[in-house]
Amino acid sequence: AVVSTQSTGDQLREKLEQQQVQEDRISKAVKELQGQRILITVRPRIIVPDTNCFIDSLSKIKAIVESSAGYRLIVPLLVLDEVRGLCKSETKAEAASTALDTLESLITARSVTLLTSKGNVMESAEFREARMAGECNDDVILAGVRHLSDNTGTKVSEKDSVHYTRSVVFLTNDGNLRVKAHALQLAVMSISDFVKRANL
Repeated sequence: AVVSTQSTGDQLREKLEQQQVQEDRISKAVKELQGQRILITVRPRIIVPDTNCFIDSLSKIKAIVESSAGYRLIVPLLVLDEVRGLCKSETKAEAASTALDTLESLITARSVTLLTSKGNVMESAEFREARMAGECNDDVILAGVRHLSDNTGTKVSEKDSVHYTRSVVFLTNDGNLRVKAHALQLAVMSISDFVKRANL
């Protein structure tokens, strides 16, 4: 019993330390950006959809894949896992099963690749995303999008402004997640807005 309690305590301390590190990073970023204008130029080439896009807007996903604009669709591994999990849901099972069949077909046809939380792009769905205890799914997904955005875009800092150029667009119907993405200077919008703006 003593060993179990100590193990739980260690895990809790580790989690709190991780949260503090994350809060310190955010605080540092806010201080650095105070008084600076943030400019974001979006040139969409890579589209990263959230789970809800597959469940609620599968036809729009297909429109993006089939578009003559040549968009590259990259799906976070955790989104694939969430779609699989929703196949057991009482309310979302049918939509999730259809979405999973479509997603697996696109992966097999290499029309879609997969994204890790470290920003690495993979073709195989055999890999599973490693997560730390207590880590939020949204944060894991955003971490991958941020790495990919930074690796494929540019950032130019001047005295009173920071100018980002983003080729990655993160699509989600979750308003709270869009707020988080905006705070990270990511290009983000709902899938309906993207399809409308892209004339798909």
